[in-house]
Formats: sequence, structure tokens, C-alpha cells
Amino acid sequence: MSNSSPVAHAYNIDFALHTLGWKAFQDLCSQICAETLGRIVSIYREAQDGGQDAVFLLPADKGVQEATIQCKFCGKSDQRLKLSDITAELSNVKELVGQGRAHTYYFLTSMGVDAPIAAQIRDQLRELGVHEPHVEGREWITAQIKNSYRLRALVPRVYGLGDLSSIVDERSAAQTRALLDHLLPGLRVYVPTSAHRTAVRILADHKLVLLIGQPAIGKSMLAAILATMAIDTEGLECFKCEGPLNLRQHWNPHESKRLFWIDDAFGPNQLRYDYIDAWIEFMPKVKAAIEKGNHFILTSRTHIWNEASLKLGTRNHPLLETKNAVVNVGNLAPEERQQILYNHLKEGKQSKQWKQCIKPHLSDLSDNLKLLPEIARRLGEPMFTKGIKQLPDDLIRFVHKPQEYLKNTIFELALPQQAAMTLVFLARSRLPVYDIASEDCKLVADRYGTTVAAITQSLPQLDQSFVIKREENGQLFWAFFHPTFADAISSILSARPDLVDLYLGGAKIETLLAEALCEGAATVKDAVVVPESSFDTLVTRLQEVPDEGHLNEQLFLFLNRRATNEVFHELLILKPDLLTREGSPSPWSAIANHAEILFHAKAYSMGLLDEDVRYSTCDMLTDAATYHLDVSFLWEENILAMFKPHELMRFTVRLVAMLEDKIPDKIKDLKCNGDADSDIDDQFSSVDSFVRKMQYIAEQDERIADRLGDLENAIEVAKAEVKARKSEDENDGSFFTNVPSATLAKETATRSIFSDVDE
Repeated sequence: MSNSSPVAHAYNIDFALHTLGWKAFQDLCSQICAETLGRIVSIYREAQDGGQDAVFLLPADKGVQEATIQCKFCGKSDQRLKLSDITAELSNVKELVGQGRAHTYYFLTSMGVDAPIAAQIRDQLRELGVHEPHVEGREWITAQIKNSYRLRALVPRVYGLGDLSSIVDERSAAQTRALLDHLLPGLRVYVPTSAHRTAVRILADHKLVLLIGQPAIGKSMLAAILATMAIDTEGLECFKCEGPLNLRQHWNPHESKRLFWIDDAFGPNQLRYDYIDAWIEFMPKVKAAIEKGNHFILTSRTHIWNEASLKLGTRNHPLLETKNAVVNVGNLAPEERQQILYNHLKEGKQSKQWKQCIKPHLSDLSDNLKLLPEIARRLGEPMFTKGIKQLPDDLIRFVHKPQEYLKNTIFELALPQQAAMTLVFLARSRLPVYDIASEDCKLVADRYGTTVAAITQSLPQLDQSFVIKREENGQLFWAFFHPTFADAISSILSARPDLVDLYLGGAKIETLLAEALCEGAATVKDAVVVPESSFDTLVTRLQEVPDEGHLNEQLFLFLNRRATNEVFHELLILKPDLLTREGSPSPWSAIANHAEILFHAKAYSMGLLDEDVRYSTCDMLTDAATYHLDVSFLWEENILAMFKPHELMRFTVRLVAMLEDKIPDKIKDLKCNGDADSDIDDQFSSVDSFVRKMQYIAEQDERIADRLGDLENAIEVAKAEVKARKSEDENDGSFFTNVPSATLAKETATRSIFSDVDE
């Protein structure tokens, strides 16, 4: 594997180092020295010159000599190093030389350095006893960043500080722009956290990582950075997929060196059961793709992943089931929260006076575990902080109740702007920039008492604060700046019956089935709650669902989990032919999870299931067990209730008989014909699951229990024989294996990171 870096084609590069802040610049210097000098660098003490510098100690090659590295940060973009800038350090240098700690001395600065000034400073250092003085400025630092992808992996913020074409080659730059899209500005304030380093390591080890965390924690940003690293280093071809359904379009079993980034892998706001079915089908293919050298980055909100992992069950990827490939992005260390808050305030649009007012409270605020990156971003934007007046109480509430503050901020917007936000929500964050005047837009304008023209004019006013332009397949869309904005609009709509009716009347039927929830049904996080007063409107919309497989599937899921018995009953009375519709379940999904089966079971419990439909449903269940070894429903009382007693007895006898003929034959066939180089557990999963599920029947019968034990042993023996035929795996490299762990700095300085936040 080649370790050469891509060749950039721009020369006058400016990484805007002056925007970093002293602490981030200090960290950048430590990474550069560790990479360039090949040593572990640790922060030793803070300099005694007003707190603008930090001193690093570097072990020398001989004896116990140590080399000192001094950082000098300046927040001015056009500042050049002057001879007087070293004056305050000379007494420290003399002391360090006397202690044998400055045989080699590096003076690094974010300022530009002219050769004559550097020469004069080196002469001064030699006079004090320094044998090897080095003076380097932003030109040298920029060159190190440009020439080292390992360094960029450790400090990915640099991707957002300069022109991408100055960092990576032209082809990679174009692909990176397409992937990072609207996230590029966020790289300017990005902080590499422990989760960042862990994700890099996991990808190096497993080529698969799942990033989980609550909204506003930065999952998508981290995923984008990992994808950028892939492009930058080994030239992997990267594909960003909106869920597993989109993944199918890019999957080719014969391709390698691809990275698939699946954002919101199990649903954006709530768990999507069609996504679960797709993953059940695709997980074995993920294993095969990884064996060919492909990489996968998945993201998910924590509560969605927790529910999804239960639904995936044995079909889950082993690394996800054991959590060995799962990274909780939300576990931020105190110093990480400090740097995140500093970066956003420094880069934001708040006035110097405002920063001065809140500056005394920032250290305590950054200790708050609920301070998330998106909350820090809002603190840097005046549009979000109008309600902060009493300090520190309002600051604390801003962090503790961000959704409440966000909703209040939206309420304070002009009506056309509120309408624009609602329109983006109805378009599911994909509102065409050049086709806004749709029927939805007219409906929203009417409800808010504004005009289509006013809404059109409002969107640019909200750009980069509330909404952003995002390009997909050559088309520009308006989207929310962050997914939590959709959650806030959802909550606002839920609280106003007049707007709920707007939502019910204007939302696409797919959106309605995926996001709505009847008041009184089991709670679903972030759903749009339909109050009882709007049930009639909801039932009217549900009758419009066309008889198409994928929409039937979504309708069944909605009625099973999100509708009250009242809505369920009323809809079936008005439209009983729904019971004869067919869904489109994944062929890999267990029949106990089929929405159509559960729909029929619920209808049966309410006395609404036609006898012919009941009989055919029981036939489907019997066939699933007999021909596909799928007995997943044996523990589901609501499903078994559809069988009449004599039917259930006949079915049980058939299952027991299969233990003597069909199951042993299946095990023998798998042992003889199993593919040793594919996932062995996956090949045996159906027969393995059958035997385990049958334990339910065997609880009171020792003879059947003994037979099941024999079959379990036979399965393990068969697996071992297939595994013995497995060929030697090739040792596939990963571009991430060349990325070193970030330097761990030990700091004893007492200076606040926020000391220059208002400068």
C-alpha cells in the first residue's frame, strides 16, 4: 500500500491559522511536531508571558537532552513576526538552557515569518546557548499540513480552513466537496475528540463503524470527516447513501476500495421498519463487502439504534451486536466541550460586548454535560440568543432546554419566515430551490396569512442560520441547517390543531405514515402527535393510500404501532378491503415481524378479520414454518390466536415430525454444500433459529427436548466442518491503518481557554 500523499495543485494556500485560537493552535503544533519530528509531544507548562504561549518538551536522540518547542499565537491575519516577539521569552530560554532542556529549540508561530527576522532570532537563541534553533511560521506550518495526510487525519479541521484543491488533488477535491457539501463551514470549528480517534481506530480494525448519539452531537460531521480522510489518503470511492434502500443502488459485489456512508441508517427521526427489513437482507452482503476491502460508516440517533438492534436480532452484524464497532459520539471530555464552545464563539457573529458579558460564565457552562456542538453553534449566532438576558441563569437554561429556546426563537421570526420553516419541514428538508411555489407552499401561505412571494424571499434570509442549500444529483434543495430544527417544527405543529390539520392535509402520504402518531398511542420520540380532534381528518387521508406494495407495508406499520384502536376500527369499517391488500416485506424478514401478519392479528383481536383472510393468513404462517423453517411466531400469542384449536394441534404435530426428517436433511445438506469462504453462521441461521424456537414447544416434553439437543450438537459439528474448509484470508490493508493515534497531551496550565474569546 502506498503512503504517498495526493499532489495538490494550488500554491498560495491560506489555512486561516489566525482563526484557530491559542489552544487549538497549540494542539495543532503538537500534532505537527509529533508527525514531522517523529516524537511524542506533551504539554509541559504554560509560558510566563501573559499566557499567549505554551511550552512543549520533546525527548532528544542522545542522553537526557530535551528540546523545547514554544508556540506563539496571533489572532491577526496579516501579522508578521517581529524581533521583539521573542524578547519576552529570552529569560525563559536562558533558564531552560541552564537546565539542559533547550539544546534544540523550536519557535512556532501562526504569524508570517520573513527570513531576515528568523535569522536574527536564531542568532539570539545561539547567544543564549541553544545549539539548534528553529524559527518557523505559518508558511512552514501550511507546508506540513499540505504534505501530510496523516496530519490532516489528526487535525481534520484544516479541510475547512483552506481551498480543498490546495490540500488534495483535483478529482478528490471535487468528490470531497460533494460529500461534505454544507458541512464544510463546520470544519472551521471542528474539534477532534476521543470519539474521533476511536472511530478512526475501529475503522482501521474492522472497516465498519456505527456512530451513535443524540441529536446535535455531531455524528454527521464526524462521518463526513472520516469519508474525507478516505478520499484524501487511499483514493477510495465514497458514496453517501440516504438509508439502506439507497445503498442498493451503489452496491456491486465485484467492487472493492469503496466507502459507503449511510446517514440515519435506521431512520431520521423514528425507526423505519422498511429500513430494518432492508438491513436484514443486506447484513450478510455487508460482511462480504468488508472481506473485499470495502468500508462502511453508519450514523444513528441512540434511541433509534437501541430499538433497531432489538429488531435486527440474530441478523445483526456481529460487530454491531457486540458493540465493538459502535462509537458513542456524545461522550465528550470537559476539555473537548471547552474547545467546542470556544471555537463556535470565536467563529460566530456575536458582538465583542456580548462575548465580554458571558465570558466569566463560559468555564462553568462548558462543564455542563448537555453542552452539545449544535448548542454551542447557536450560542455563537445572535439570532438564537435574543432570550438570554439574565446571567448566568438564562445561559444555563439555554443549554438545559435547547428545544424550548429554539421553539421560542422560531416563534419570534416573522410570519413568512415561520411559514418558510414549515414548508421546508413538509418537504422533509428537500425543498427545491427553483420550484418553491407548489400547492404545499400555497397551503402554508394561506394558513400563516402570508404570500408565496414572501415565503420565497424569507428562505435566503434564514440561510446559514436556520436553513442551508444542499445539492443532490445536480439539483439544489433548501434543507434545515440541523435535524433538530425539524424536531422543533414537528413539536410546534403538534401543539396547534390548526397547524396539525395543515400537516395532515399537506404532507405527502409517505411522510404522514412515517412521522405521525395518534394521541393516546404508544409514545414515539419526535413524532408529530395527531390530537383526537383531528382523527377524522387523519382517517380521510389514510383512505387515500393507493394499493401499492410498499405503501401498503407502511400503512400496515402505521396502523399496528401508531394508530389508536379508535382510528384502526373506524378506518376498517369505512374501508374493509384493506384486509385483502398485500404488503412488500423483505424476503429476509422473519414472518412474525411482517406488518401484514400483525395487521391481520390486530384486526382479528377486534373482531374485524374476515374468515377467508384469517384462513389464508394461517396458511401463510404454516408454509413459512414448513418450507422456510421460519417459526418466529411461536412465541407471539396474538398471532397464534388466529389459529383454531384443531388447526394449531395439526400444525404442532407437523413441526415435531420435521425434527426427524427435514431438519437433519437440511443440516446434512449445509454441511456438504456450505460455502466456507462466506458467512457460515448466516448460512445456518434458518435451521439454527428453527431449533432454538422449538424449545418453546419442548418445555414440557423431555423426549422432544433431547431431540432438539441432538440437533443443536449436529449443527455445531456441521459448522465446524464447513469452517475447516475455509481458505486463508488475504490481509487487506486499510487506509486508516496509516493514521496514527492523536497525541495525548498532559497539561498543567491554569490559563482559561476562553481568555481571548472576545478579542
